[in-house]
Amino acid sequence: MQRSYEIGFIVNPDATEEEVKKINDLVVSLVEKNEGKVDKVDEWGRRPLAYPIEDHAEGIYTFVNATMDGGNVAELEKRIKLSEKVMRYIIMRLDDRLRKSNRLVKKWKRNDERRSREPNRDQDGDDRRREPRSRDQQEDSDGK
Repeated sequence: MQRSYEIGFIVNPDATEEEVKKINDLVVSLVEKNEGKVDKVDEWGRRPLAYPIEDHAEGIYTFVNATMDGGNVAELEKRIKLSEKVMRYIIMRLDDRLRKSNRLVKKWKRNDERRSREPNRDQDGDDRRREPRSRDQQEDSDGK
């Protein structure tokens, strides 16, 4: 079954442009070789890391959005892991994230609809839309 994935990886900043391109081409060719389709390759370039990895403070970021069979993810992960220049990687299935976000959006809409149907009341049960009291009424209630 074809699913959408996002493949993110950080390449060692000591790598040359040719090595980075070679790693990007490796990932794209693995996806296409396994009857997948690359939707987008997003090269972020050199960015600072959140924490040092292998004594490096920055890395070269790349994200690939692809549609492929879930059974081929293990092979892709294995090949990325074997690359010495890749410091970190992540492969996320986007279908799950979309399903969760759609569930949240539906919940928010239900809550908004419920709020719009309910009368506007505060914690004491008083209607918040009432008219403000006049100064005379405030003085009477204060006991002055």
